Amino acid sequence: MGLALQTTRTDDRAVVTARGSIDLHSSESLRGCLVELVDSGHTEITLDLTAVDFCDSSGLNVLVRAYKHARAVNAVLTVTGAYGRVENVLRTTGLDRFLIRQS
Repeated sequence: MGLALQTTRTDDRAVVTARGSIDLHSSESLRGCLVELVDSGHTEITLDLTAVDFCDSSGLNVLVRAYKHARAVNAVLTVTGAYGRVENVLRTTGLDRFLIRQS
């Protein structure tokens, strides 16, 4: 299926809604989107993974690098909507502590 990204921007905030699978073939488009948002001055970026059914190691790498890139410029990157296999891989790797927004 690939990956579809939709971005909603409001002032310095942005929400990226992802749909599909984040894998070797699609992770570069996600990386480009997140880097562009940080580089254009958005300080709060939320990645909604509700409609993502799979995330492999290349996708995790993109998330870690985007998180670090955001922090380097005092921006915040958080993830919402992770469930099932995607939530499990975030928890197994410990990335949930950094990326998942706590209520």
